[in-house]
Amino acid sequence: MTPQLTASLIMFAITIIVASAFCWPMTRFPRKSKLVNFYWAGFWSFLAIISAVAGAQSTLLILGQDVSRFASAILGALVITFVLFVVFAWARLVLKGAQHLVTKKPA
Repeated sequence: MTPQLTASLIMFAITIIVASAFCWPMTRFPRKSKLVNFYWAGFWSFLAIISAVAGAQSTLLILGQDVSRFASAILGALVITFVLFVVFAWARLVLKGAQHLVTKKPA
């Protein structure tokens, strides 16, 4: 086996391990509220996808494939959508909490 192929297989294995590690909190610690669990799972899913794409880019670069422009564009889009997802989740959860406080009946 060539050293280049060995290095790419190691990088591929590390990519799988890291992306899988980001899925662990999502499955191990589910939230009781469906809304909170949706954003919890989405947060960790985005991180897993971002790490998988970055690892795939590195693996292909080790193999000598020039994917830097395409992968950089995809990673940039993923990071922007991740930030938008987190900001939207934060705003929606804050508004939902404020709504709950306003509509809560005194004891």
